[in-house]
Amino acid sequence: MQYKAAKIGMVLFALAILISSIYIRFAYASPFARSWDEVDFALALKRYDLLAMQPHFPGYPYFILGGMLVHSWVTDPIKALAFFNTLMTISSIIPILLLVRRYTDSWKGLLFAALLLTSPSLWLISVQPMSEGAGIAIVWWFLWSIREALGHISSKAWALLPLFLFGLLMGIRVSFFPFGLGIILLWVAQYKQSTKSTLSKWSCIVSQLIIAGGFQLIWVAGITFAEGGPVGFFKLSMAFIKGHFTDWGGGVTSSSVPLGSRIVRFFADNFFWNSLFGHSFMVGFFLLLWLVVIGIAVWGIKPIKFSQLIVEAIHKPNGQFIIGLIICLGFYTGWALFGQNIEKPRHIAPIVGPLLLLMFLLAFRMAAIIRDTQLRHNHIKKTLHAFIYLILIGLITTQLFYGTKLLQRQAEELPAVYQLNHYLSEQKEPFILYTWEETRVLQYLTAKYEHKQILTYGFFKAEAAAQTNRRVLVTDHVLKGFELQTGVSLRAHVKLLERFSSDSMFEPAYYDIDLYEWIVNS
Repeated sequence: MQYKAAKIGMVLFALAILISSIYIRFAYASPFARSWDEVDFALALKRYDLLAMQPHFPGYPYFILGGMLVHSWVTDPIKALAFFNTLMTISSIIPILLLVRRYTDSWKGLLFAALLLTSPSLWLISVQPMSEGAGIAIVWWFLWSIREALGHISSKAWALLPLFLFGLLMGIRVSFFPFGLGIILLWVAQYKQSTKSTLSKWSCIVSQLIIAGGFQLIWVAGITFAEGGPVGFFKLSMAFIKGHFTDWGGGVTSSSVPLGSRIVRFFADNFFWNSLFGHSFMVGFFLLLWLVVIGIAVWGIKPIKFSQLIVEAIHKPNGQFIIGLIICLGFYTGWALFGQNIEKPRHIAPIVGPLLLLMFLLAFRMAAIIRDTQLRHNHIKKTLHAFIYLILIGLITTQLFYGTKLLQRQAEELPAVYQLNHYLSEQKEPFILYTWEETRVLQYLTAKYEHKQILTYGFFKAEAAAQTNRRVLVTDHVLKGFELQTGVSLRAHVKLLERFSSDSMFEPAYYDIDLYEWIVNS
């Protein structure tokens, strides 16, 4: 009776958290285009043109299509994209519940959904006009389909569903391709468990490969046609790939950050502090405390033949899925570390949810074992069992209140580049502003003064020397870029005019902007 009452209480708690988080998403959807990429997506709702970077390659057609549908009743394109992400996030509750149900009691899926939907970094992403929000939602549908396909290994219909969902995923966020490894692992399981002849098994896999290619071809053909044909699309794709890996992409091949520093920053800052803890010491405290309690539980349980459990897991759908998920997460982590922009923590965000799932399932597996097994220190049995639940409730509650304040600040706090624009709009003396990527946002804001993106120091010096009748202004990003190019400090050539700051959680690359005046004759 007491357990039933506690279960009902936790179900009501989880439902209240979910409903609150959904309402807050709509109430505090991001109204700002903070970065180059966000402007690209917003402009694409008005005119889809990859050549004009509306959006940038590879086009994200399903994300833009969803944004266009919402834009038909939400006037602001930024909010339309944010609302679409919110709707997709809400839809992901369904596969989350179905997935958790395969491992533990159904009602606990609500607790996990509450944990996931209030995770600060994922919550922020779900209300921003970027394709990661919708992409992460589709990842959950895809992961659930993989688990179901493993449980219906001989079903052709279940085998096709992951292929279809992976096509949707790639049409929303191509950088999530490492999760496609799950399909290969599914094919391996199909091959090993099939009783057909070798030729039949290979023909089945090849046919699925062709169908998977067909699902990808749908969106690729659409944007190829939109760009005027295969030749134009091919040139555009080659230019993008070259730029991503050799110029602006921020990957290991194009970044000046040493490998050791990159690894430390990736895990300490991007993963733990930004993505998992969400810049909150309290969230981090509860997560670490939860892990400690789980660790104590594992240590206290009578020895188990883990090797035997692993062997059994390999031959069961639940175990196969967990092993496959761990492999996919490792693959994605390697891709995010070496192939993605180290300055953007959101690139590691897709692994946060699956990692929380693994942690959640382990916690409740330990709770079940604690309840049914004699511990070495039996007097702590009930305490450990209760702590696993209490810490989770504390974590979810902390995330709700902290995340709410975070979303409210994101919706109300002017981004640094908006502050820069307001400051310059009030200047009376004639000037020209040279920027890095800030120009894209200033264009979106229809700034009335002249501003220009500049990439090379030699060209800038010639231009600055020609500005005899107006002031030359530069941002700190331009200055830092020139210093990297020349290898010398240029601070003696500038005078600091103003500093503009916002929260790095909202825009990690341009949350701080320093405005300088270039002293032409110095």
